Amino acid sequence: MQPQDLLNKAKSPKTAFHKFVLLHRQEHIKDLFCFFEGSDSQYYFPRINIYNENHHPIICGNKKAVFEVYDFIKIKYPKYKTSFFVDSDFDENTEKVDLYTTCGYSIENFYCTENVINRILKNEFFLKVTDSEYIKLMDLFNKRQKEFHQATSLFNLWYFSAKEKAKMLNQSTNVSLDEKFPKDFISFSFNSITSNYSLNDIKEKYPNAIDVTEEDLDKNKEFFFSKEPTFRFRGKYEIEFIIKYINFIINDANSNKVILKKKTKFKIDSALVLTQLSQYAETTSNLISFLKSCA
Repeated sequence: MQPQDLLNKAKSPKTAFHKFVLLHRQEHIKDLFCFFEGSDSQYYFPRINIYNENHHPIICGNKKAVFEVYDFIKIKYPKYKTSFFVDSDFDENTEKVDLYTTCGYSIENFYCTENVINRILKNEFFLKVTDSEYIKLMDLFNKRQKEFHQATSLFNLWYFSAKEKAKMLNQSTNVSLDEKFPKDFISFSFNSITSNYSLNDIKEKYPNAIDVTEEDLDKNKEFFFSKEPTFRFRGKYEIEFIIKYINFIINDANSNKVILKKKTKFKIDSALVLTQLSQYAETTSNLISFLKSCA
């Protein structure tokens, strides 16, 4: 069996059931059992810990698996304290007891606001809000994030429309997206970010995808853009921008020294970013209410 197959097997509904069964002994009867899609616990752990220190994270593999585990656990083990966490993605929210669905596309979106960058600049680069470096870096962030949203808006709208059409026709989107935004669709630098693709370019790149027309885009446009892009757009693309921005600051501090004059020891690892920046990420009021109800 290949390493990836072993990893997938370790993150499955069956494995999640097994872990719960092993843990649900008498000594843990008052503990909270938390079920996640994947690495989401890196974000949720410190927040859950505020209200309930005795909790056990269990990874299910994906959203569908979380729902499968939910249906099984809630029927067979109703007396145990359980909570379930899923990303909303572009799906309709499912209202269930003890189930939390993100108000943005995914937990990654909680790492991508202006407030998050503000906290990082103050606590990792030791800048004050009155410092000229802070003002320049916040201004740069806001300008480039706006450009990034403009450059990625068509692709996000297309993917949302594909999901909507697939749902309406009871079909698959036949779309499998990478974690990073298609690099041939965007010109990216911190001097300027622009798009260089059209709907036809998207169709050429994803020839097997469900057909999305200009009419489909127009029909969905008003609703789709009614929410702030930082929370509406695909989270993995949003956090890709944040990682690039932070690395730009680090490089400026340690090499270019255009804005920052002092070196920094701060480093960021894209594989660990959910853990590294968890303390700076947003915590929404509805998540706080949910966690209190689970305590």
